[in-house]
Amino acid sequence: MYHGIVTPQTPVPRERETGADLYDVTAENFRAQLEWLKKNLYRTVTIRKNLDAFSTREMLLTFDDGEMNNCTAALPLLKEFGFTGHFFLIAKRIGKDGYMGWEQIRRLNAEGMIIGSHGFSHEILTNLLDPQIREELSASRKYLERNLGLSIESISIPRGFCDDKIIRMAREAGYRYIFVSEKLDGAGADCFSRVAVKSSWTIDRFAQAMQGSAPIREKILVSCKNGVKKILGGGAYDWVRRMMLKIK
Repeated sequence: MYHGIVTPQTPVPRERETGADLYDVTAENFRAQLEWLKKNLYRTVTIRKNLDAFSTREMLLTFDDGEMNNCTAALPLLKEFGFTGHFFLIAKRIGKDGYMGWEQIRRLNAEGMIIGSHGFSHEILTNLLDPQIREELSASRKYLERNLGLSIESISIPRGFCDDKIIRMAREAGYRYIFVSEKLDGAGADCFSRVAVKSSWTIDRFAQAMQGSAPIREKILVSCKNGVKKILGGGAYDWVRRMMLKIK
């Protein structure tokens, strides 16, 4: 799972959440990662394929948030290496500073990329009441479909907070494929977990992730983080995280 693919000329979107830069991958590192994938005979598939028949060398490349650099930096490299990506868009931010507009999104689609939803306003869905959750899920899909003339079948649940109710409501909103940070037990074959690529990763760490592994220290930190998430809940955890990231 990617977010921003950045260059020295890339403007940082004004509406980014605190800490988004932790997931910025430079275009140089992105190229190196695609080169590694190509060299090791990986190939991309899309949700249009029978995903029950994944092979060990098949993968999905996904991009969350819809930043402008996804079109200006990521797309040319994907085309160069013959890979396809899934791009999940925050409906409310389309056309805002640093984010793709309809022209760029249509270009992605014309180049064979898959367009999906990342919610209407990037809210933590587990913080919301049921009517608000339905609006976040449904309004974003309808907005994209109305402006693009496409069937939007997939959603990436925003901000890494998800539970069984969110999965059920996403299905009720018309999504066939649901992408999350970590898959819930019993979520079903239509739900896909992902690994977030970070700005600090070396090519060796990237290769380790592709082999389904991670350093012990990182596993411990992730386990602790997930435990704190469950204890505090979405709103409190997000506040604590933002405060910690502001400490220099």
